[in-house]
Amino acid sequence: MVNSKYLFYAGEMVILFDRRERSHLFKLEENGIFESHIGILAHSKIIGSPEGSWFKTTTGHWMIGFRPTRSEYSLNMPRIATVTYPKDMGAILTYANVFNGSQVLEAGTGSGALAISISNLIGTKGHLYTYDIRADMSELAKKNAELYSSTPTNITFKTSDITNTIDETDIDCVILDLPEPWEAIPNVYKCLKPGGIFLTFLPTIIQVSDTVKAMKTQAEFTLIKTIEIMEREWSVGGRSIRPSHRMIGHTGFITTARKCFSREYSQ
Repeated sequence: MVNSKYLFYAGEMVILFDRRERSHLFKLEENGIFESHIGILAHSKIIGSPEGSWFKTTTGHWMIGFRPTRSEYSLNMPRIATVTYPKDMGAILTYANVFNGSQVLEAGTGSGALAISISNLIGTKGHLYTYDIRADMSELAKKNAELYSSTPTNITFKTSDITNTIDETDIDCVILDLPEPWEAIPNVYKCLKPGGIFLTFLPTIIQVSDTVKAMKTQAEFTLIKTIEIMEREWSVGGRSIRPSHRMIGHTGFITTARKCFSREYSQ
């Protein structure tokens, strides 16, 4: 007897994989129908079945169903702009030191993939303030958060430019996915708590250079570090073991720094 908490229910998200491991992400509905090139499958066949079950379409193709992981919904959910890849997301959350109860400020909300991961990690005791200058981005991110975040009420969506002002103070970490983050550095410094972490995600090394220069001249930051994450999958089949022909190479540079005080202040 399978525990009822492992059964699919109407209203939640499910991801199906076919024999070629192509994925299909959708919301389960009582009278819903899944349609694809490999046949039709009624949602009622999935609802009430345990996660990890196999389902046969009308054309005889088998598909397996799971609840989507963070990486799966990040890459498959509706989006307007490019999402943060899972390989970068994990590093961002770790190097920004996001923890249960964190007060986090993000700018460059996009479609909300990173915001949702932050929301799930900080829990009900934490809060995320996420800024984007585009109202359509914020609206889409909010809809995605309502579907994929376990605690969507801990997110405040703001359509505003952080280079003009940041309302919050005593923030544990600031995460910026903006083309010109150096323009926001004075406001970022003011909103961070002492020792708070400032993290930027940028596609080019020239942007990184300009950001680091601004960190050193416009405010007091220390322990400045830039890294790049690469991901290569391996194909393992018996004695045939080799790296995959494709890999996720450069997507962006992660730069981190800690807010500090000047030596003159410490004397």
